[in-house]
Amino acid sequence: MTSTANETELILRLLDNQYDALRNVFSGLTEEQSRSVPSASSMSLASLLNHLISGHIAADGRITGTSDGDSDPVATWTAGWSVDADETIDGRLTRLDATAAHFAATLRAEPDLGRIVEIPDDVVQWIDQGVPFTVRFLALHQIEEWARHAGHADVIRESIDGATAGTLDGSAW
Repeated sequence: MTSTANETELILRLLDNQYDALRNVFSGLTEEQSRSVPSASSMSLASLLNHLISGHIAADGRITGTSDGDSDPVATWTAGWSVDADETIDGRLTRLDATAAHFAATLRAEPDLGRIVEIPDDVVQWIDQGVPFTVRFLALHQIEEWARHAGHADVIRESIDGATAGTLDGSAW
């Protein structure tokens, strides 16, 4: 296995941990609870997961060069938080699984994690870290986003019914 493959698999393992954390917060919830906004935040678990999936799709598109160009990145970002009336927990989790599998395939097919990825200036302003926008950066940014929002999801879930991440994943820490 090459060092790029090893690094890719490590990145994907870290992302898998975050996917599991997001899946766990939906355990035992009703549709109504998944859409509720029980804390000072304006986020529901449903909107948070949709936002993360939308961001993952955008990162995948930038890496593969199939991005729609984000004619209006703010509108795209805002739309990523919306939850349609017919969406279900199972449907969102199925979308998560499909999006995660596609992202994993994209990273595994990438021979050079150091390859520079073109990011439009109107998107750069939101993610600029003062480093080149490489495939590696976009993958690591996804870990950052998923980990940040997994923490938000833990707080939202605990606000709904008192369940904590440790209880939900069986570790009871």
